[in-house]
Amino acid sequence: MDVVGLLFRELWLMILIFLVIFAVGTALVLTLKKTYTSTASVYAGVGQEYAYQARVGTLTERGQTLESDAVAQSEAAILNSLEVKRRAVEALGAAGVLGPDAKGTPSEQAAAAVKAIDGGLGVGVTPGSAIISVSYDAGDPERAATVLNAVIDQYLVQRRELFRDRAAPAIASQRQEFERELGDADSAYETFLRTNNIGDFATAKATLAATYQTTYAETLSVRAQLSQASQRLATLERQLARQPAEVVLQQDLNVEAQNQILTLRTQRETLLARYTEDAQPVRDIDEQIRQIQAYVATGTTVGAREVRTGPSVIFTEIETTRINAAADRDALRARLGALEGQLDRLRARQAQLTQLESTNANLAGNREVLTASIREFQQRESAARADSALVAAGADNVNVIERAQAPTKGKSLKAPLLAVVFLFAGFTALCIGLLRVFLRRGYPTPASVGRTLQMPVLAVAPVKTA
Repeated sequence: MDVVGLLFRELWLMILIFLVIFAVGTALVLTLKKTYTSTASVYAGVGQEYAYQARVGTLTERGQTLESDAVAQSEAAILNSLEVKRRAVEALGAAGVLGPDAKGTPSEQAAAAVKAIDGGLGVGVTPGSAIISVSYDAGDPERAATVLNAVIDQYLVQRRELFRDRAAPAIASQRQEFERELGDADSAYETFLRTNNIGDFATAKATLAATYQTTYAETLSVRAQLSQASQRLATLERQLARQPAEVVLQQDLNVEAQNQILTLRTQRETLLARYTEDAQPVRDIDEQIRQIQAYVATGTTVGAREVRTGPSVIFTEIETTRINAAADRDALRARLGALEGQLDRLRARQAQLTQLESTNANLAGNREVLTASIREFQQRESAARADSALVAAGADNVNVIERAQAPTKGKSLKAPLLAVVFLFAGFTALCIGLLRVFLRRGYPTPASVGRTLQMPVLAVAPVKTA
């Protein structure tokens, strides 16, 4: 309460200071002109420039992209960059930005124009939204819209240059290096195939395996046939050993005694025509007939008189079959020997291919990897050229939703500034009053004397003028 009472003693001083400061501030505020704010909005969607892509690897493999609000913040930072403002000043000229207030040398004007754009440009984003709000304040509505549109145009140019793919020359150089390495790998692989007498390794190995299986199966079949032919030949030889080489073709028997009997009987019949049966000639012939019949009855009168022999048909047939069987057996033996030789050569060739398989895999793998890399870099190079062309043509993820228009209404800060001046003048006057109160020497009131000295004040005398 002592302080409040003392402030009332300085009331006229504080009023004077308040009126002076308020008058000066009001005069300055009244000199301010209206400000016109031009607005525009830009859509900044998620594009491929905000998606991670490995420099090497599959072209279709892409990483996680940024959220829409993060993309909008990034694009807002580009839009609000100093380079975009400089480009806008270069496009419009310092006079186009500053208007009639442009003064000084060209460099000074350019610096002042950049500073004016930097101070008047406002860029804002909303969390979770891909829309960028842009505004520019100027004293002239047409100039505000023109400058803001120039800033947006230069922002589009700047971001296209910023996101332009600069990897195409490096990709082309790397592709050419891969092509050179592929040529060396092709030469080494061709030399390897030619040296080892191989047309195509996989085909040669598959053909060799199929040929080995076929030859092995044929070898087993020939061995079975050879065993069959050997057994057949042995059987034919045993049968041939039991057959005579020659047999009797024709045999003439000795039947002279029977013929004599017949002759004697014929003679007896002739004699009977002239003699009786008791006649001596007839009895003589009968005696001869009895003697000869008795001789025939002994069984020694019939025998081979003439025998003709020749080769046996069965023996000849068996011999012929044996000869054919022996020829078949020998042919099968020769065929089996040839097949076993082929199997040995096939096994040796398979062993050689097995030894060469690792070398072939390395050489073929190098060629495949280089071929895939060349194809990948060709796709990247084509995609980079196409992407650069599309970006240069304006096909990107940023679109201007609303361009700046000249505002019809301006805004003035006179009222809030007058309130600020009023508060500042009052605060300054109060501070000066408090300063005088606390800098006053002595005890300003009887109560302060009693509190300070801890003694009761009994009387107060007026101050005598010195």
